[in-house]
Amino acid sequence: MRTEPLPIVGVELGARMEITALSVTERVYVPTGELFNKVAYDARHRRERLVASEKVVPEYHVRHLQRLGAPVRYKGVAKRVGELVKTVGECLLVIDITRTGWPTLALIKEVVDGVLEGTKKHIKICPVTVSGLAGGVSHSVDAGYIVPRRDLVSATLLAFESGQLKIASGLDLAGTLTSEFTNFKPREDPKDDLEGWRLANNDDLVLSVAMSVWAAGRFLRKIDSMPVGSLVSA
Repeated sequence: MRTEPLPIVGVELGARMEITALSVTERVYVPTGELFNKVAYDARHRRERLVASEKVVPEYHVRHLQRLGAPVRYKGVAKRVGELVKTVGECLLVIDITRTGWPTLALIKEVVDGVLEGTKKHIKICPVTVSGLAGGVSHSVDAGYIVPRRDLVSATLLAFESGQLKIASGLDLAGTLTSEFTNFKPREDPKDDLEGWRLANNDDLVLSVAMSVWAAGRFLRKIDSMPVGSLVSA
């Protein structure tokens, strides 16, 4: 069972004349001090028994923030993503392809595969397309996970407001991200799927982190779980 922090690399890809944001967020489990009994199997005596365990809660620690200015050079973005993956090691890589589509995802995957070639590192890639429509999460071969914007943002705002999302104070963009979270206001009734996805020119960082928190909540409900059906590099 995995108990050490799991890095989640969030890539918020902007259109060519928009900013692209990169983030690294760690999901960690923090003990609460509250004890409870759970049933465990005693292999030695071949029976179940009650053992005392300590309750833990997930927290999200933002460890890296970066903006790549317009005009976006997607080969440069792919190279930087590869560098991040090489640095953090085993991770979940969440990429927003709403604006750019599958070709950019394929480019990033190619670079990541090259970085990992000959290593024993395992990366899960989770492509995300953001929808402005109400409804549940769905999956498409071409669009990856199709996520309502409301679901994507609300979980992260709740984590931020409850103190479960922590931003490393030493980051150059820590104040900027805090301001983005504080001022973020979801737009109601978008005209189409992409309308209002970015509410302002400076929402890129919060969206990058939001994808990471959403993916962790969606796929990593168990300590040792990972998403299935995603593009896998190994």
